[in-house]
Amino acid sequence: MLNLEQVKKILNDPAISDSEALEIRDHLYSLAEIIFEQWQSQRENDKARRPGH
Repeated sequence: MLNLEQVKKILNDPAISDSEALEIRDHLYSLAEIIFEQWQSQRENDKARRPGH
């Protein structure tokens, strides 16, 4: 997980508060988890539809 310093460097916004930066980080991790789970599900569905599986 990215620490606060890394997040603030990536965001490149000196006006952002620490709590806002951490909240953005947490939301992005949640979004990434959802995307990964959807990808896994789609991959399993694709495997199930192939002939011979």
